Amino acid sequence: MSNSQTMSLDQRIAALQQTNGELVASNNTLTQTVTGKMGAINATVASAEARMDQAIANLAASHSDMRINYYDGVAHSKASMEIEADPQQPHMSKWKLVPVSDIGYHQYPVAGALTRVHLKNGYSYEPGYSESPTQYAADWSRSNMQFVLANEHANSEQIDAAIEAQGATVYTTGGWNSCAKMVMIPCLSIAGLHPYTRLFVRFVNAVSPQVPADKQPQNIVDFGGNTTFAVDRVVNYPHIKV
Repeated sequence: MSNSQTMSLDQRIAALQQTNGELVASNNTLTQTVTGKMGAINATVASAEARMDQAIANLAASHSDMRINYYDGVAHSKASMEIEADPQQPHMSKWKLVPVSDIGYHQYPVAGALTRVHLKNGYSYEPGYSESPTQYAADWSRSNMQFVLANEHANSEQIDAAIEAQGATVYTTGGWNSCAKMVMIPCLSIAGLHPYTRLFVRFVNAVSPQVPADKQPQNIVDFGGNTTFAVDRVVNYPHIKV
């Protein structure tokens, strides 16, 4: 026989009231726990949203703060710039200042920050492709371009030394097309030189993939075609490190 059958009515009522009180207390505890958790969750969400808003604001600020060197879009080439081969590496030229005919090309950028050159055009081709009767018999090279932003009065040797010392990456660009291009370039600061910066370019020969692998790049002045380029601007993002 169960205890409920031996309990009097008053005892049963008292037991039910006790059980009900325990349930109410448990429910109150659960409600308080849930309320506390929800408060913590809401606080965490609010904090995350604040951090996200700040990150977005910082991102917008970092991309909107730009230091720009303006150029004039005039086309330049290996021939017009009268390039000189690097004696140590004759398949590439020495660094030369990109000519400019207008104002706005001086700037105080931040060295080591994200920097991009905007080209209206960067044209290169393989002259050996048109050779007859045998393609690439005399000229198996192709001239492309490399750019760097550096102190205006730097010479080619100083730029090479700064690239090596600062571990900068120099990218090569050029294409057999008329497309505009945007290329990441190093931004260098050379101690002892006036901080005004300008854009430098050098031309580099590479062997065409159409010829045997044992060929070596040829002299940059005499082979690889008369590569041309035109610069619109150089943009430095001082708050974005690379």
